Amino acid sequence: MKFLIRLLILLIMMGIIYLWVKTVMAAGWHQQTMIERTAGVREEPRRTSVTLDTFLHVQQLRKKQLKRFCNRFPQLHSLNTSGSAEHLLSSITVSHKLKTLYCKPEDVTMDGWEELVQAMERRSDVTIRSPLLVEEYTDLNPGELDKNNPTMLARVLRTYTKVLFVGNPYERLVSRYMQGSAGQVSFEEFIEDVLMMEAGEGGVSSGSVIRSCYPCFVQYDYIVMLDFLKAELPHLLRRIGLPESVKLPPSLDLKVISRWLLDNLVRGLNKEQLKQLSQLYSWDFEAFPLRNSLFRNRTNGDSVP
Repeated sequence: MKFLIRLLILLIMMGIIYLWVKTVMAAGWHQQTMIERTAGVREEPRRTSVTLDTFLHVQQLRKKQLKRFCNRFPQLHSLNTSGSAEHLLSSITVSHKLKTLYCKPEDVTMDGWEELVQAMERRSDVTIRSPLLVEEYTDLNPGELDKNNPTMLARVLRTYTKVLFVGNPYERLVSRYMQGSAGQVSFEEFIEDVLMMEAGEGGVSSGSVIRSCYPCFVQYDYIVMLDFLKAELPHLLRRIGLPESVKLPPSLDLKVISRWLLDNLVRGLNKEQLKQLSQLYSWDFEAFPLRNSLFRNRTNGDSVP
């Protein structure tokens, strides 16, 4: 009898110890998670999938942020010059098979996505289940909007699914430098050329997403951030109307610019260059959920206001 009582007491103590250890470990995990969030750890590259509900919810949030930006700049709601119209049309790619057009920054290469679009154009066994009643435009040139009849173009812009791809402008700059200028000029010299050549009206870059794709004029149906590309494209394909049998190509992943490389290149820029760069891409950072923190506190302890 005494043995059973002792055994029962031992089991109770072991249970209490187990629950205590489990509680401590859970608290430690929660604390680590909070530390990572507070420190600004980027979770996007680790995310491999999102639910459809999350995808649609995030789309609404991005559109609301873009709408607030556009309301601050009424002049961006229209194309004021023929040059603006030509710039927009040259930036847009259209797929009549997918009943879709998309726009991306000029300096971003998306081989996997474009490979998929071209493959769908060639396949005769794929039928688009479009939720919209879309007219057929047999006289349109595939992939080229700028050479077509303006009336037909207006119908395409109104009826086709429109997708906007957005990437961090600083990462795009580093990518351009590494692919074309590294080893020939310093990063500081490259940035000086960018500041001279890209500064447009109001000091905003002519290569920004706002100036290249005119999202205050074109009502894009989906805004896809390049950091989330692989997670969001499966839902985008289904929303476009492609069947489940269509899979993403293995070459979809973009070349990611490492945080270390970006930090070290930025470290050599002076305070005035940082201020000008911040102004150059200010519209993109206001219009979309992009991080603009890398260009702070980088030069001799000075911060960029």
